[in-house]
Parts: sequence; structure tokens; C-alpha cells
Amino acid sequence: MFTLILNSLLISLLFTPFGFILTNKNKKNLDYYSTQLLYGLIILTFIALFLNFFLPLGKNLNTLILIIPLIILIKKKEIYFNLKFIIFLLLSTFLISLLILESDVYRPDAGLYHLPYIKILNDEKIIFGLSNLHFRYAHISIMQYLAAISNNLIFGNNGIVFAQALVASAVIINFTYKIYNFNKNKEYSFYFFYLIGSLIFISYKMNRYGEYGNDAPSHFLLFFLISEILSLKEHKAEHICNNFILIAFIIFNKITLLMCLFLGFISLNKLKIIEIFKLKRFYFLLIFTFLWLIKNIIVSGCLLYPVKSLCFENLLWSNLKTVEAVSAENESWTKGWPDYVKIQIQNNEKIISNKDYSKNFYWLPYWSNGHLNKIIQILLPYLLFLLLLIIFLKIYSNSKNKIFFKKDNLYIIVIMFLASIFWFIKVPVYRYGYSYFISLISLLFAYACMNFSDFKNNIKKIFNYLLIFCILILVTKNILRIQKVDNNYNNYPWPKYLAMSDENLDNGVEEFILNGKKLYKPKKDGYCMFSESPCGNYGINEGLRHVIKNNYNILYNN
Repeated sequence: MFTLILNSLLISLLFTPFGFILTNKNKKNLDYYSTQLLYGLIILTFIALFLNFFLPLGKNLNTLILIIPLIILIKKKEIYFNLKFIIFLLLSTFLISLLILESDVYRPDAGLYHLPYIKILNDEKIIFGLSNLHFRYAHISIMQYLAAISNNLIFGNNGIVFAQALVASAVIINFTYKIYNFNKNKEYSFYFFYLIGSLIFISYKMNRYGEYGNDAPSHFLLFFLISEILSLKEHKAEHICNNFILIAFIIFNKITLLMCLFLGFISLNKLKIIEIFKLKRFYFLLIFTFLWLIKNIIVSGCLLYPVKSLCFENLLWSNLKTVEAVSAENESWTKGWPDYVKIQIQNNEKIISNKDYSKNFYWLPYWSNGHLNKIIQILLPYLLFLLLLIIFLKIYSNSKNKIFFKKDNLYIIVIMFLASIFWFIKVPVYRYGYSYFISLISLLFAYACMNFSDFKNNIKKIFNYLLIFCILILVTKNILRIQKVDNNYNNYPWPKYLAMSDENLDNGVEEFILNGKKLYKPKKDGYCMFSESPCGNYGINEGLRHVIKNNYNILYNN
């Protein structure tokens, strides 16, 4: 337990300074430090992505990289050697420890491809055609690079579990601090109520580390991105460039959140584009994006997988038949394909192809009877709570306010509305796009609350109680979760990432030799987990071939 808490403290201390170059204003408050941690994670991920083109992300290399934040801590001691930074570290340590203590990883997806890919990054430099070993390696999240570079001589293998918790803790601290500060100064703006609406949902439904996977960090960051746009009082090139960096990181995490790209263009018309070209961070963004796209091509033969039109047919490791099949399967699955197949089998009726199923809203009745009900069950309590809060604020207000509504706020609402429609038409699975419609709801909630003004004197206490209530919900849910977990498992009290079983005992893998290259597949339960690598959950297909060119491994299909 002590080791987990100490490592949570150290990782916050060492990862935060990485973000200094993107947040170089010395504010010395929780807003500044939490924002710096988020940008620090992005910088660190970029370093991991770049290095893996040439080297495995081994423990020694990952430890050596930590010299960078130590230098920044010493050179900028006036920023970090103060009480507010210590408070930030303590809060971050508490939240990270609370989230990961005796938790689960996002199983089975973590065992299928999140964890095996992290292990590949730790053991191998980039492998050409890796998607031919496991197609899911083609649409991996950038979050796996952050996890892989967190595996070092200080944190050991357990370092891989921190990535998602770091993002969550930073956003929660950032929103909580801003809400408290706005309430303290009685600044009840559109921005304030958006933060309220978002934090209520986070505390209600984004409080379990075991449910995060690759999805939740992207949704946390989309909430944060909108917060950053709403906070802008003056439109400077650095701010807009930082927003695009955030957008890139969100999309590299979850391609289904591609629509957030339009948020970056909101303030561009208020700047001379040449101002952005003068910034070093603009070229950082370009290089980051370029490396990510090149990585995609190397791993899968596609710029974006599984979009067939963005794949290169003439590359040795390209496999367009698999791309087409995976694309059709992914879309049909998000539209309730398993429910449809189950119903057709029960009724002994013909099953159409997954391509035909996804066309012309044929899927809508099956999706509505299945996944839609789950979404309603999640959203209904949240919507009712916001509605009650609006009614309460109306009663507590002495007058109706004449709304001054910024065009930028309206643009964000429109973009989130269109993004929600895009999600519904293309990939209507809750976890793929809930930040679209939760952001939309929070923005509409903020608009409704702006109808009221001249609150009664003790409104500050009420908002503080609401803030405390949100934090208590988040903390209480995790305490109850911890109490239910049986402590008698391997690698206690860290999250269970070694196996699918409750005991967390690694079942091991089988070794195969393919033209001199060792490859692996699971022995028993069908999951590679964080075992030997490269590991493919479906074993080695008969047509798989391996060659080495210029010291790089290439996997391709015959």
C-alpha cells in the first residue's frame, strides 16, 4: 500500500514538469499545475512515440528520460518549491491512489490488445505489419505509449497502470479548483455552470478506473478542451495552438472523437494565421501528427485504420481484405449486430451480412431495444439531477437575467450537436462518444442557468455543498469498491493486469518461431495480457510470414 501511494506521489512530481514548455506562465495555483500535468503527459507520450521508431521503450531508457523533469524542477524551483505545488501533489496522489487501489483494468479489452501492445513497446522497436499478428494493434491508442514509457526502474512494471488515472486526476482537480474559485468570487458565468454540469457527470459516472480503458481519458480531455476554449478572454496564438495539440491527443486516443477537430477552428478567425506559424509548439504539433500517421502506416499500411480509402495497397504488409472486413464488423457491432444475430438465431430466421445490416437504418430497431436502453439508464438520473438543480436555482434567483450569449459558445453547442449526430449515425456505442452528448447537455444546462441572476446571499454555501457532494460521491464509490475486493490476489494492491482471473495469476504463453522471430500466443484463457511479446490472442495464422530488413522486423501475409 505504501509503495502504491509513494509511486503515485513520485509520478505526479516527475511527470508534471514535462508540461512546462506548453504552460510557461507562472500562475502557481491548482489550475496551472493540473494543466501542466496534462500537457506533460502529452510531451512524454510524444517522446515515447518518437523513440520507439528506433528503440524499445525499456526500463533503462525510460528511467534516463526522467533526468529532464529533474533539471526543470531544479532550474525552476520558484515554481515547484512552494506550498501550492505540494497541495497539488497531495491531491493528485490521493486521487490516483484511490482510483487504482485494488482496481481492475479494462478487461477483456486490456488483455486482448492494450496490455500486449504496451509489452511490445517495452520489448521491441516499431514492427512493420504488426496488425497482421493482431488486427486490433492497428487502431491502438496513444495512451499505450504513455503507459509503456511509465515502466521504468522506479515504478517497475506497475508503472503501466498510471496513465489513465493521471489524466482523470488532473481534470478532476482542475474543474474542482475552478468551480471553488469562481464560487468564492461569485462569478456565476456560462463557464462556471458548464464546469458544474461536467463535474456532476464525472463524479456520477466516471469514477471507476476499471471502466476507463482507452475511452475515458479521451472523454476527460474533451471536457477539458471545451473548458479551455470557454476560459479564453483573449485569443492568443499560443492558446489556440495548445488547443490543437489537445485535439490531436484526443483523436490519437479515440478516432471516434474526430469531430472535436472543429472546436479548434472557433477562434482562428480572430488571429492572423502567420502568428501560429511563428510558434515552436506549432511545429511540435506537426511533427507529433506526422509521426502518428507514419506509425499507423508502418503498423497497418493505413493512415487511419480501418478506412480502406486511406490504406496503401502496394506495401508488403498491407492487407486490404482484412481492413474491409474489420471496418464492416466494427460498424455493425456498434449498431447492435450481436443482439440482431441472437434474435435471428432464436427465431430461426435468415441472417443478412453485416454490411447490409449497417445500411439504411436497418439496425435501428435492434440497437434501440438493446444498447439505447443502457444509455437511457445512464443518462436519466443525470438529466433529472440537472433539471432539479435548474428548478432550484430558479427559485433561488430574484430575477430573470437578460442573457449575453457569446457566438463562440453557440458554435461549441452546434459542433457538439452535430458531433452527437455523427456518433449516432456511425458508431452509436455509448463509450465511443459519450463526451459529445454529455458536453452538449452540460452546455445547454449552462445556458439554462444563465437565465437566472441576483442569487440569494447564501448561494455560495449551496454551491460549496454541491461541490463537496460531487467529491463525496466519487470517493465513496471507490471506497465501497475497495471494500468489496478480496485482497488475496497476486500483486496486491495494484490493479489486476497479469491475468483475467480474480487471483491475477499469469497463465503464461506458448512460444512459436517464425523465420527466427519468437512470437507468442496464450496458453489457456485466450488473453495475452502483459506477458511475453509479441503476442497474438488468435495465435499465428498459417499465411503469416516474417522477414528482417535494415534491422526492422516485418510481418506480412503470404
